[in-house]
Amino acid sequence: FASKSENDHASVALSRQAKVERSTKETSISVHLLLNGSCADTSIETGVPVLDEFFTVLAEHANLTLNIRCTGDLWVDDHHTAEDVSIAIGQCLTQALGTKAGLNRMGLAKAKLGGAEVEVTMDLSNRPYLGHNLHESLGREEYVDPETITNGNGAAGSPLSCEMLEHVLDSLVMNGRMTVHIVETKAGATVKESVLATAQALGKALHVCAM
Repeated sequence: FASKSENDHASVALSRQAKVERSTKETSISVHLLLNGSCADTSIETGVPVLDEFFTVLAEHANLTLNIRCTGDLWVDDHHTAEDVSIAIGQCLTQALGTKAGLNRMGLAKAKLGGAEVEVTMDLSNRPYLGHNLHESLGREEYVDPETITNGNGAAGSPLSCEMLEHVLDSLVMNGRMTVHIVETKAGATVKESVLATAQALGKALHVCAM
């Protein structure tokens, strides 16, 4: 950032970074989040390419660094990997933002990608709630990106189901302890357009709220 605002100085006491490691029977996850005004060092490997892209885009527009490594039971499906990664990111946000003292806390952001237009209203409220109207777009396909190719072991990259994208958003919001309203004002030509436009708007809103 070119200069620091009063809110920047007031939030110096906050850690602005966090690391969460989770190991279960289904997944092993390490997430490091840094609210440093840069996404240049973001690196995400979950085995689910669309999930990697979603959080990479979010990090870019939120101006934060995300380093994520996850190995999960993708030979079963995408459920545990997608949900557990999102839980860990939300927990990192909660830790990094601390008391949220001096932050803007509330923000509104819009994003366009292809034909998709999405608006996100966010409040770092400690009263987690997610509302959205993405059901129609997500209901158009079984997977966010039907072009994703997978083999029997998930080694080539597992697809992300549209059903799981809703769990991703819910897990992120609940564990990040934020109130989020997502409104898709115009559907994209593909489900992926709508999903990545959502990631952009979420990132922009988070950037405003966390300043």
